[in-house]
Amino acid sequence: MAEVTESTTYFRQDIQGLRAIAILLVVTYHTGIAFPGGYIGVDMFFVISGFVITQLLSREYTRTGTLRLSEFYSRRVRRILPAVAFATIGTLLISVVALSPFGEQQQVVDTSRASSFFGSNLYFYMQDSYWALAENPLRHLWSLAVEEQFYLIFPILIILLRVVRVKISSGAMRISLLTISVISFVGSYYLSNGNQFLPKPELMAFFGTPWRMWEFLVGSILALSPTSRRSLPQIATNLFATVSLIVILWAAVTFNSFTIFPGTAAIAPVFSTAILIYLGTNSSATTRLLAIKPLIRIGTISFSWYLWHWPLIVFAHRLSPNSHYFAPISAAIFSAGFAIISLRLIENPIRHNPEIRGKRALKLGVVCTIAPILVSVVVQFGSNSGLGLREIKNDEIKKGSFADVHDCRIDKGKAIPNCDGNEFGSTAKRLLLVGDSAATASSDGVAAATHALGMNFSAYYSYGCPIILKPVSNRTYCITTFPEIEKKIAEIKPDILVISNMSSIYVDNVSRGEVLRDLNGKPAADVNQSIAIWISMLRQKINNDFKNQKTLVILQPPMSNMRDLVLLQKLFDEKISLKTSEIRNRITRAESELFRNYENFVVVDPATTLCDGVNCKQTLNGQALYYDSLHLTVKGSLLLTDAITVGLKQLTAKK
Repeated sequence: MAEVTESTTYFRQDIQGLRAIAILLVVTYHTGIAFPGGYIGVDMFFVISGFVITQLLSREYTRTGTLRLSEFYSRRVRRILPAVAFATIGTLLISVVALSPFGEQQQVVDTSRASSFFGSNLYFYMQDSYWALAENPLRHLWSLAVEEQFYLIFPILIILLRVVRVKISSGAMRISLLTISVISFVGSYYLSNGNQFLPKPELMAFFGTPWRMWEFLVGSILALSPTSRRSLPQIATNLFATVSLIVILWAAVTFNSFTIFPGTAAIAPVFSTAILIYLGTNSSATTRLLAIKPLIRIGTISFSWYLWHWPLIVFAHRLSPNSHYFAPISAAIFSAGFAIISLRLIENPIRHNPEIRGKRALKLGVVCTIAPILVSVVVQFGSNSGLGLREIKNDEIKKGSFADVHDCRIDKGKAIPNCDGNEFGSTAKRLLLVGDSAATASSDGVAAATHALGMNFSAYYSYGCPIILKPVSNRTYCITTFPEIEKKIAEIKPDILVISNMSSIYVDNVSRGEVLRDLNGKPAADVNQSIAIWISMLRQKINNDFKNQKTLVILQPPMSNMRDLVLLQKLFDEKISLKTSEIRNRITRAESELFRNYENFVVVDPATTLCDGVNCKQTLNGQALYYDSLHLTVKGSLLLTDAITVGLKQLTAKK
């Protein structure tokens, strides 16, 4: 990501061209218009950074006989911190008018602080929020954190190897780095494939610097390889360079968000980039292509463009949620202008200033760290005040849902709650509501329908733990809570079981490293396979446990944009197109088809109540029906009471 340069003496136009390809892939991927695997541009940046930084250190050692860490880190401070501080402050300020002060701005504030200390990769790894990754305008800074952590570790590693008399340019140095890279890759492979030797393994593989280090070290080993051995016949140079470029484009086109990554999939962009760097000193058609002026210019602004493109795309989506192409493309192009301003007015004047070194560089680093934090404090203070906006709530919402008020959540390390109501006596029929967070969001409608029918009501749920064949593998706490809910179902033996799952966050939640796996551990390759696995697990669960259990299923409600309460968009549309819920609609159709095969199952689809077949209500008489993009408020839940009552009557009429 960060462009590493020493002087024009060693400037390579082909590497600037590689940076251009990397940033173009990433930006296009983030607009959503092409290259579903464009995220591999980040891996290309990692290889380039490893190569260039190692060459810089090697040249300095050859020239001076030592590695001056203070000088090295001074250069890193001048090159990176001013640009990051500028982009972070800009993002914070724009978030005031482009994001909701009721949660979203606070999330940006927290991320900005983690980013100021280059710890955003760890911040994202630890998040459990549904939206912590997907819509965070500072999400992309995770890769910069990984890169800076590498910059912190790598020079020290070289010095330690020098202490044991391993020369920088020696084969022993390359073997040492190769050994570390192999260990890093093996860890990445096992974590990417969901092996639980660390918590949340897929996220750890993606965000963890130790498991990304091999990508940098491929570039480092290449930088330390003897240049005299790089001469190849012209035909071989052309062939290998062309194939490497094709492999990069192939990966960008064929990879997608379901691809297990980094793992073995990262080999394609990493080694293809390394080959192109290796052959870059030889003349070839590919080298000349990479050195054309438009690519060099794009490569020059690649770091700045990377910093600015994602925040502006996120803001464009938030302000124009129904614009799938024009808004994000315009934001991407507009962000290039910010990148040019950043490069010319901030980055170049600072990094090319020979007086900013030593203590002055340290002071610059302190200022660039503290300034975003101070701005974040101001933004947080303003967002906590609501910025003159009123969060759409009513007294019922403030009191919370039935399941929340009665504390029916089963949580790891917490005493099992008692949420068994006996309002109508021991002889009355009993209904039990179970599920994940969707269960608590629908609990008021279920409770009202149950009361109307004179049934005793019980409810037990666990956030992020759906009622499915087995606990969701990525959520380790479900391993504890899932059996407890199963135990409650067996103990209570309800006359009617009600299941409410927020299906889409398991079927299509790859942004958090959560890819559904079949019973053999094979992950879904795309959303179609993910839906198929979900339905298969539901079917087996029914056949194993609920084949004779009268069951009401409340499907996931349509999506909402109720979190878009921003200064630039003060009023919500009362309705939103049902097409916005495309993935949800596909999942619920598949679920409905499955449940129709069982006579003891009845389905309630909130869309039949909230939508007219084309558009769906978000508010009613000025009151919110959702408290975020997924979950119903108490008001929204109570709107389902009639439909739930009808479903329960159908079940009680069955033998």
